[in-house]
Amino acid sequence: MDVGFIIDIMPEILEGFSTTVRLFLWSMLFSTPLGLALALMRLSPLGPFRWVAGFYGWLVRGIPLILIMFYVFFALPEFGEAFLLSPFWSAVAALSVWTASYQAEAIRSGVLAVDQGQFEAAEALGMTKLHYMRRIVLPQSVRIIVPPFTGNAINTLKQTSLATVITVPEMSLLTTRIISREFNALEPLLALAIIYLALTTVLVFAQQGLERAFRLKA
Repeated sequence: MDVGFIIDIMPEILEGFSTTVRLFLWSMLFSTPLGLALALMRLSPLGPFRWVAGFYGWLVRGIPLILIMFYVFFALPEFGEAFLLSPFWSAVAALSVWTASYQAEAIRSGVLAVDQGQFEAAEALGMTKLHYMRRIVLPQSVRIIVPPFTGNAINTLKQTSLATVITVPEMSLLTTRIISREFNALEPLLALAIIYLALTTVLVFAQQGLERAFRLKA
């Protein structure tokens, strides 16, 4: 184990740090509202909405993310130039579509965990479903949603490493280039693992902070 070598290559790996973080943040920005919409569709009394959302979850969660990434980057452009995306945005699109399917289940389970009496009381007061979902149910379900939602976010952060297969210059791609150049895998992979561990630890602390905040409000 050459600690000096790890210190030397760390700046080179960190050149992809901002790309990794941007992949994660954009993916969460797009996947969260999409996941919420899918969750509400699954809970809808309208059969077609439930069927579409259920089919989406079944399809996307049943396909490896790397295949979705390949499809967005290589196959979609065959439908026209409008679907031709850069490697970065292809990775964001694939990560967003994939993450949304898991966030939808996290949100749906949180809503279903709210006491049924809350729904009945809101309806007795003459509130529309949209109104009581927004004002009563969703705020109560957030506390339940936080752990699985954050767990999915951590998984998405780690899955950004798959963007290396479509040449996005994030940390994993830069690490593989170092390995190819130096013919040494131990230290570069360890350095990369340390960085990912630091990032996921930040998310774990954020989850714990949110859980404490919601416990105080309860």
